Amino acid sequence: MNSKIFKSIIVLVVLLMGLTACGGETAATPEVEAPAAEPVVEATATTASVSEPAAETKEPVKLTFWNNWDSKNGETIQALVDEFNAQNPDIVVENVFQPYGEMTTLLQTSVVSGTNPDLVALDLILIPQLVATGAVEPLDGYIAADAEFDINDFYPLLAEYDVMDGARYAIPMSTNNMQLIWNKDLFAAAGLDPEVPPATWDEMKAMAEQCQNKEQGIVGFEYYTQPTGEGITWQFQVWLWANGGEFLNADNTAAAFNTPEGLGALTFVSDMLAGNGSQPGPWGLFGEQKACMQLDGSWLFGYRADAPFEWGIAPVPAPEGGQTASNVGGEHIFMFNNAKDKEAAWKFIKFMTSAETQLKWDMATGFLPVRKAVGENPEYLQWVNDTEPRMLPFVEGMPYAHTRPATPYYFEVSDAFSREIQLSLLGEKSPADALAAAEAAVNEVLSQ
Repeated sequence: MNSKIFKSIIVLVVLLMGLTACGGETAATPEVEAPAAEPVVEATATTASVSEPAAETKEPVKLTFWNNWDSKNGETIQALVDEFNAQNPDIVVENVFQPYGEMTTLLQTSVVSGTNPDLVALDLILIPQLVATGAVEPLDGYIAADAEFDINDFYPLLAEYDVMDGARYAIPMSTNNMQLIWNKDLFAAAGLDPEVPPATWDEMKAMAEQCQNKEQGIVGFEYYTQPTGEGITWQFQVWLWANGGEFLNADNTAAAFNTPEGLGALTFVSDMLAGNGSQPGPWGLFGEQKACMQLDGSWLFGYRADAPFEWGIAPVPAPEGGQTASNVGGEHIFMFNNAKDKEAAWKFIKFMTSAETQLKWDMATGFLPVRKAVGENPEYLQWVNDTEPRMLPFVEGMPYAHTRPATPYYFEVSDAFSREIQLSLLGEKSPADALAAAEAAVNEVLSQ
């Protein structure tokens, strides 16, 4: 186990020392009246045995599955678990909700004590921390031995996240991404066609400049500039990827953003924030009708449905010669290597990530497809068209949706990066100097 990871969970060992294990109680056996005596029949060469011993009934395998889905999503996951159990009478999966904010601590504590669940669906960004403990089961052998399972049907940019140090540890189960949202009312007020969003960086900047109204406090495009942390990193990565850049190198051991592509992306954003279509400020202007455009995620349908203005969704604009890009979140499913029955656990993972189950899951929850077989499914696309047509750009954006680096040090990296990059967003440091400083800060984190 990496010494740095070990130090991060050793405190949990101390917490466990005060705990005592509780054994399960055994149910009392009810008394049964003995039957009347039967005449004894002596066995002979030609006399068959009076009775054969009853065949033993094999107890079903019992597995525990942790996740943080509640409310309607929780009802849906329970229904799917029930469906799996009904189809597999030799396996019983117990569905256990754990609050998102407590999940990491609970999992680390359970790994230390050996009381971890068999299966978990977890926010993808948290998985590398558990993989680093050595407690997560690699899935390559199960995939290779299962002719019915097609890992290539999962969107490649999403599925490659789960490969760490040459082994695959999880499978995507739910996802979301970000695209451009624009206020049609503000577009119309600025003399822009409310039905035509920008497709390129140049168009986006020009429309933002035309739509901004400094007297009324309206910005053309709202960027996330404060506070430092994942908000800045999460959104800037989109512009970096669209410009052909990368955040970390292939094995996540060093920064890779201090390049011409990275400089082009940061220069574009910083220039707009200098009053050319945008300006720094607290996040939330779009919801107050003080921003014409911003990046937002597929989760917005839950809180923008009753917005007092007309809005639309479009793919993230790309630079000339570039390609649209996005950033994804969501949960991936895995098993621990001390699962009570690994074959049964794999069977559950396969069921939950199958195209059939995923179709039901996505239509019931509004999560985006993790598989092309769902994203291109006519039934699913008809459901999108009937339910919320504005969701289509999120679906069509999945092939271009990247994941953040799969490193257990990601949050430290993100903090270090954002602190330096913010200085450029606020106009306090040139993009080139900010990138150089961010590179040094990130590499320092990764070299520890």
